[in-house]
Amino acid sequence: MRITVVNNQKAQVSLAEVRRICDVLRVFGAQVAQHTLTPDEDPEKAFCDAPDLVVAIGGDGTIVHVAKHAANFELPVLGINGGHLGFLAGMEIGDPEVLRLLFDGTYTVEERMLLEVVPAAHEKRYLAMNEAVVSRGTLSRLVDLTVTGDNGEAIRYRADGIMIATPTGSTAYSLSAGGPVIDPLVSCLLLTPICPHSLYARSLVFSAQTTLCVRSVDERQKTFLTVDGEVEIPLAAGETVTVRQAEKKARLIRLGQQSFYEVLDRKLISRDGGWK
Repeated sequence: MRITVVNNQKAQVSLAEVRRICDVLRVFGAQVAQHTLTPDEDPEKAFCDAPDLVVAIGGDGTIVHVAKHAANFELPVLGINGGHLGFLAGMEIGDPEVLRLLFDGTYTVEERMLLEVVPAAHEKRYLAMNEAVVSRGTLSRLVDLTVTGDNGEAIRYRADGIMIATPTGSTAYSLSAGGPVIDPLVSCLLLTPICPHSLYARSLVFSAQTTLCVRSVDERQKTFLTVDGEVEIPLAAGETVTVRQAEKKARLIRLGQQSFYEVLDRKLISRDGGWK
């Protein structure tokens, strides 16, 4: 088995811990290549040696970053939590012996929905595993936005911003903004307004086949698109951002028989967000 181990230079994980993971994998018979991600580096360089799977060491941000790039190669990713929460991780960094389950075949691979995010005035298309956000950026001001679906009817919001999330992202920023938790195996788009100036604005769930378009109503308002909290793209006046389900899917490895609801209870309920 060929395994590429990817760790984030900025994550609070020591090189000694990364080497320990690599050594355990080699003991179980794997051919291991280790790659440390630096800021602004294309993570797909780490997949040039055509591994069978990828191990991502770090927090949820690192796992998301690696998993959506690995999706371009249809590679499954095992997340090892070296951060605070590690909701997407398949194991904790302090328990490397659990890695034997990879070689015993005692694991499952979950396919996770990705979003294709297209700002109209830009040539680039972005992949989001958690969410795409249109907002005023760092300014704490309300913005008037419209969201249009396939039926052509527009929903208008006055809020700090609008977030369109995947079921995976329902337990990330959307949850903090008051959105519901959605089983990641459900296919849908989750629209959550951020601090809406309304007593009745709530999250809306759309079919995964829906295409949503977000646009600022007031062309004098400067807005930004943020994708998975990784990149911030300034939008032109009145520019439309189109969000739809991507053709590619991220693939996450789950070791053992733990279910989504067991992880939800352990990480977000019983342990109060993993901080205790």
